[in-house]
Amino acid sequence: MTISKPQTLRKAVMLPFTLLLLLTVAVLTFVQNSNYERMLNEISSKLLSSYSENISNNLDRFLEQPFNTTLTIADSIQRNQLDQTADLSKIENYLHAAMTDIYSSQQQISTIAFGDEHQNYVGFRLHRDKSLSLMLQDKRTNNSLDFYNGITIDTQIHHSIQSYDPTIRPWYAPFAENKAAGWANIYSNIDSEKTFTISSAAPVIRDNKLLGVVATDIDLLQLSQFIKPDSSEFGGLTYITNADGALIANSLQAPLIDPDNQHILATDSDSTLIAINAAQIIEQQLETDQHAATFEFSHDSIRYFSRISAYNNNNLQWYIVVTLPEDVLLGGLPSQQRLGVAAALVLAFFGLLMGLFLLRTITQPIMDIAEVSQHLDHNNWDVSIDEGIKLHETTLLISAFKSMSSRLEHSFTTLRKQLLSDTMTGLLSRDGFVERLHNPTSQKQGILVLLGLRSFRHISNSLGQHKSEQLLVAIASRLQQSTADKVTISRIDKDTFAVFYPDFIDLSHSHQVAEKLLTDFKNPFTINGTEVLVGADAGIMSGQFDNIEIDVWLQNSSLALTYAVKQEQVKCCHYQDYMIAASQEKTRLTADLQRAISNNEFAVYYQPVIDLTNDTIAGAEALVRWHNPVRGLVSPLDFIPVAEDTGMIVDIGKQILLQACTDTKMQIDSGLWPSDFSLHVNMSVRELLHPNYVLRVKEILALTQLPAANLTLEITESRLVSQPLLTNQLLGELRDLGIHIAIDDFGTGYSSLAYLTQLQFDSLKIDRSFVSQMLDSDNHAAIIAAIITMTETFNSDIVAEGVETIEQANHLKSLGCRYAQGFYYARPKPLSEWDITHGTRDSQPQHNSLT
Repeated sequence: MTISKPQTLRKAVMLPFTLLLLLTVAVLTFVQNSNYERMLNEISSKLLSSYSENISNNLDRFLEQPFNTTLTIADSIQRNQLDQTADLSKIENYLHAAMTDIYSSQQQISTIAFGDEHQNYVGFRLHRDKSLSLMLQDKRTNNSLDFYNGITIDTQIHHSIQSYDPTIRPWYAPFAENKAAGWANIYSNIDSEKTFTISSAAPVIRDNKLLGVVATDIDLLQLSQFIKPDSSEFGGLTYITNADGALIANSLQAPLIDPDNQHILATDSDSTLIAINAAQIIEQQLETDQHAATFEFSHDSIRYFSRISAYNNNNLQWYIVVTLPEDVLLGGLPSQQRLGVAAALVLAFFGLLMGLFLLRTITQPIMDIAEVSQHLDHNNWDVSIDEGIKLHETTLLISAFKSMSSRLEHSFTTLRKQLLSDTMTGLLSRDGFVERLHNPTSQKQGILVLLGLRSFRHISNSLGQHKSEQLLVAIASRLQQSTADKVTISRIDKDTFAVFYPDFIDLSHSHQVAEKLLTDFKNPFTINGTEVLVGADAGIMSGQFDNIEIDVWLQNSSLALTYAVKQEQVKCCHYQDYMIAASQEKTRLTADLQRAISNNEFAVYYQPVIDLTNDTIAGAEALVRWHNPVRGLVSPLDFIPVAEDTGMIVDIGKQILLQACTDTKMQIDSGLWPSDFSLHVNMSVRELLHPNYVLRVKEILALTQLPAANLTLEITESRLVSQPLLTNQLLGELRDLGIHIAIDDFGTGYSSLAYLTQLQFDSLKIDRSFVSQMLDSDNHAAIIAAIITMTETFNSDIVAEGVETIEQANHLKSLGCRYAQGFYYARPKPLSEWDITHGTRDSQPQHNSLT
């Protein structure tokens, strides 16, 4: 699981403050912008609506006058019967008078004309230089449409059109058909100027008969000029389109006709603003005849607000679009808005810097305390903290930290002294010993002797804690008295002392140095009037000394001490290189043993026990064998000691006992072994002393249903003396179950005859060392004879181990030995290879094999 890195105090304080300030600024900015946008939408809607209505009203007046003029002229022609002449001279005069009279009040009118059903046409046009010109087609012009420079037919003709038919023109045909006044669609004049115009047209009808049509033209440029002042007044843009999206007029005076004399669509206007505006209308589908719609868009980083509204006048269906830029709509308010936001951000930024500075100043003492506290790990007790702004709380915190630092310094100094020295003996502790030898002034060579007290746990248990501590003090005192001042002495463990001889020139005398130290333990120690004799073993390490290798020296001398303890006749041992290799091998072997127990890699081999009185098999000893998938067959001499030391012998013994009992019960039930067959299984003292061992044996017997009388548990004599009372009690409990007890390797231990009389057993097994030499040594033969005689006295059986020749077998029989086993009869085999039909011994004796 990944553990996240904790946040610093400064970050934990400043980050929320910064986020809160930024959030506050963001909220205020959002609220301000929201209010601004709401206000902007309200104002833009009202202003655009007002401007649109104002333009619509003005447009009504602009178009109403020409339309009414058209109706008036049509009515006058009909009532006054001005058409009752051979030509159009009366109408010509009337139109000239009308054009002259109305110009001052209706300057938007560019042409007034009349056409009849006979294709006659007369009209007057007002040019941009304010002059009038006559347009005439009747019999006077030989039915040619002539355009005059003046107002009479006497003036020069500058342009003529042959076969002109006014009845098919846009200003005539629709209204002649409908016989109702209205506005014509936009069209192009047929004269040389080709101007686009819009006409109000009214039919002249008498007695329900169409006489002709009167048309009053308005130049589209005049319409654009008309809406320009209104747009200039409110500082915006106005344009008008028809239902097809073609430009009718615009306040920017953008062209309405393209070079090909085609009407320009608003989306194709030369004015980018008009084109974008019109594209937004199409994209948002805002054209409607019922409701006005407002929208906004941006162009050249300028925000625009627009309103499109339908304009209907008689049969006209136009759209008025009014557009205002944001700054025109609200004047200087947008700039003030942006300036206010910028000012708020600047103030927030400087407020943030000021707040962060204050927070940093306030938290600096706490940060200093955190940093200084890390230095305490390195015993740096010099506390220097900048208080910054003197606040009551931080002042108290700094004062408390300095006080705590002072107390910690005192405590750690005291603890260090306790750590580096053994408070009981006054000697250096292991840490103190290592630190002393790490001193760079240490000599380049020396001798290190590790002294291990023998059986100190038992001595401590018998003396009690207080006296055992006094014993350790006495040992330390004696060691100090027997060594020079330059020698460094340490109690590195409960029952282990280290003695280092620096600057020792003759390293070959290291063994003598250790022996001299061991002489300190020859005389007993007197503790409160009680003499206590303590034995010791020594592990030696000597050579060129490097102060960085002290841990290695301690490890190596400890290995040497371990070997000295195992060799009972040798009290001191010098470190050799093979010891570390052996230690590493033991570590690997321990791991392999653990896996072997889990994988059931141990097998049971059986070696027969022969009854010498009749040379028959009386039983068998179950021996453990280990088949490792990598090591192969591992010798018991290699793994049994390791199993004993690590305690794994308990689990191994359980597996072997269970398998052996199972096999024996199966063999007896199958008739291959007799019902009184005696199964011998080795039992270590460590197994015997294990909790509930007796109960475990009882459960195995119950599980396998092997009678207890068929089981003999063998225990080595030399191991029994470690805890005689407890072991004897447990042996008695096993015998109470009906199990036989055999003392294995008898004769090699240190049991007295008095102890033997108290020991509960059923048989003795003579060690192979006596059997192998009895034919060559009268002493060994005499010892065997004595043991046999003694067993008769104890009413117990005797088994001789290691019989390898017929001479040994015959001699043992002659001495009265009842049972024997050895390679002469058979080597240990797995049950699957056991065959008792071939006699009591193998065909060829085998020697020098391990059991």
